[in-house]
Amino acid sequence: MKKTLSLLDKNKRFFLLTLLVSIVYSAISVAIPTISGRLITSVVADSANRTRLLCIFLLISLFQLCFAELDEYMGNTLKIRQKKQMRRNAFHAFSAQDSAKREDISAFVSFVNNDIPSVAEQYVLGTIDMIKCMSILAFSALSLLYIHWVLALVIVGVSLLIVALPNTMRKRGGAARKRYSGALANYNTTLRSILDGLRLVKAYRCRKYAAESVDSADDGIARSEMTLLKYQLVTQGITTALQVAKTVLILLIGLYLISKKEIDVGSLVAVIQLAEVISAPIEVLAYLRHGRNEVLPILAQYQSMIGRKPEGDDRRTACAGALEQLAVDHLSYRAEELAILKDVCARFTAGRKYLITGESGSGKSTLLRLIAQIGDLQYGGRILYNGHEIRTIPYGAYYESICPVFQEPYLFYATLEDNICVGRPIPRDIYLDVIRKLNLEYLLDRYHGQELTPERMETLSGGERQRVALARAMVGRPSVYLLDEVTSALDQANAELVERLLLEEPSMVLHICHKPNPALRDRYDGIYELSDGVLTPVNP
Repeated sequence: MKKTLSLLDKNKRFFLLTLLVSIVYSAISVAIPTISGRLITSVVADSANRTRLLCIFLLISLFQLCFAELDEYMGNTLKIRQKKQMRRNAFHAFSAQDSAKREDISAFVSFVNNDIPSVAEQYVLGTIDMIKCMSILAFSALSLLYIHWVLALVIVGVSLLIVALPNTMRKRGGAARKRYSGALANYNTTLRSILDGLRLVKAYRCRKYAAESVDSADDGIARSEMTLLKYQLVTQGITTALQVAKTVLILLIGLYLISKKEIDVGSLVAVIQLAEVISAPIEVLAYLRHGRNEVLPILAQYQSMIGRKPEGDDRRTACAGALEQLAVDHLSYRAEELAILKDVCARFTAGRKYLITGESGSGKSTLLRLIAQIGDLQYGGRILYNGHEIRTIPYGAYYESICPVFQEPYLFYATLEDNICVGRPIPRDIYLDVIRKLNLEYLLDRYHGQELTPERMETLSGGERQRVALARAMVGRPSVYLLDEVTSALDQANAELVERLLLEEPSMVLHICHKPNPALRDRYDGIYELSDGVLTPVNP
């Protein structure tokens, strides 16, 4: 129960309230057959209590109806709330990293869409259903003891067997559920890969290959589902056999006790009804235990995910402060055996403009990525912000000053304004001024208040996307612009316009450009060339 309560987080109170309603409903469900048995006995004996018992029976039946609806409402509402909370927690934990591989993203999407609902239903709601079932068993046992202890012993004993025996499938069922989750993730990754490359499939006439790839992943799902079905059928077979044995024993023992006048017909009817009341929760309890155990590996994965702190946050203590100088000091970086950067040294002063050129593959983007603290930060040497190694500065403080803009801009499925402001309280006049400077007014008119859906995004040119990404950076007025080929998709006129705008900014500019504009070279305070991982100053 401790693990369940920690999983519930803000839903603890609602969980306990739902549990209370379930227990009351269980008590009422057991009271109905007990009172009906006494009512039958009173009618047969022509007792004066039959009118009173009939009124009590009708009143409790009405309560049962009301609590049945309330129990259903509370349980489903709890499930909805828990799924919402778990999705939110999972997203916050996963999005704390600055990037993820494509297959990791597909696996996470599959986890959110398939596994989180399973945990909410089979573990959280399953816990309430298990307690409800056990409450019915407890109340039924008390009622059966009141009628006859032998019948109580038989029914409760067989019922416990029905619960206990399927639990032997726990580990195998959990492993099968984990394999099923992995098969779903693999299918989602394969499907997304093929769908994203439909144009390539058409151009290279490889539809057969695409279909075989998806079918193979689909076969993996089917095989894992069949394994799950096997364990479910075994559980069902054990449960059914024990249920039949219980029914036979109740009839034989009940008829024997009637012949000995130890119970009457009404009591036997009550016992049969109570056995039916017990049979449903017993059968359900077996499946609930199996289902709850089945999702334990997924629950462990979820708890590991949300318990993971963003890497480096616990050791980032230095204060960034207002930018005075940004420096790389004997910086080196390797990708496996390949040396990308070799003993790079440079000093960049606040407000100055710097141009870094070089051939493709020379390490320019890697240098910018390391300064931007994106991706792998296992480099040699130091990157210093006002004398502080950047890996000791909290991310929030660092990115208040530093703003990277990359060659291939990413746009969210949101409105144009949201893509530019991304939730920041940007003054309206600054926002409109940047839009005007970058010649983006026509996009505001075209997409006014509309989300950039994948279909609409297809209509944006590469140059328009780059200018939207630049607008996103410029409205925040950072101290440092880290620009990676940000004019590569623009025509010559717009490229020069954008570069002039950036050179007029009061901020420091580190501009990586493969083909710099000769007319603007003299506007830079420093020019560097990166060749084979070595950074060399160049005279403007």
